[in-house]
Amino acid sequence: MARLIVSAFSEDTIAAPGNRQPNYIIVSVTDVNGVPVTGLVAANFKTQPMIVGPGGALVNVTGVAAGILPGFYNINVVPIGTETWKAGVYIFAVAVTRGADQGQTLATVLMD
Repeated sequence: MARLIVSAFSEDTIAAPGNRQPNYIIVSVTDVNGVPVTGLVAANFKTQPMIVGPGGALVNVTGVAAGILPGFYNINVVPIGTETWKAGVYIFAVAVTRGADQGQTLATVLMD
């Protein structure tokens, strides 16, 4: 088993309080030598909000897409069911696996 180095950043570009548009979490994944990890798919990523805006809900991952640069991925998340985004801070846990290799990080966004 080897460690994956995972970094993530989130921004409410089109997601906003009261809507169900995707919130983007951009994730960088490298191996222990700093080499970008490519070829990952949705099954390699797990995302869960650890903290949600007041009255907010859990989220579903609606898509994972590889970025143009190697090792970068765009994870789209939306509130579960018919819930909408609520104003406030969301802190997402992001876990990545590739076979026995694994890594994790946190990403935060202010939904406003």
